[in-house]
Amino acid sequence: MTSIPICDASHVDENVIEREKKRIPSEDDAIDIAEVFALLGSPVKIRLLSMLSHSEMCVCTMAEILGISQPNVSHHLRSLRQNGVVRFKRSGKRAVYYISNEKNGVMIRRIIEDIILIEENFDHGEA
Repeated sequence: MTSIPICDASHVDENVIEREKKRIPSEDDAIDIAEVFALLGSPVKIRLLSMLSHSEMCVCTMAEILGISQPNVSHHLRSLRQNGVVRFKRSGKRAVYYISNEKNGVMIRRIIEDIILIEENFDHGEA
C-alpha cells in the first residue's frame, strides 16, 4: 500500500492561512457550488446547456439535434429549471428555453463557455 505524503514538521505560515481563509468559499457557498457541479453530471445536460449558451431554443429543436425524444429532453430541462439554471417562455405552442440570469444559471453559463473555449483551443493545438 502506498502511503500518502504528509508534513513531517509544522511550518504553518499565518499569512498564508489568513489569505486563504478569505479566498475559499464558506461552507454554505461550497455546498451550493457542489450542487451546481452535480447538475453537470449528465452528458445530455452538458450538451443542452452548450446549445442554450449560444441561443434560446425550443424542446423539439434540442431533441432533434441530440437525436433523443422530447420527453427525455424535457426531463433534463425540468431538473435544470428546478435548480434555477434554465427558464422558459411560451412562444405560441412552443416552450423556448434559455439559461437564466439567476446565480446558478450565470455560474453554469460561464463554466460551459469556458469548457467550450478550452476544448476549441485544445483541438486547434493552442492549449
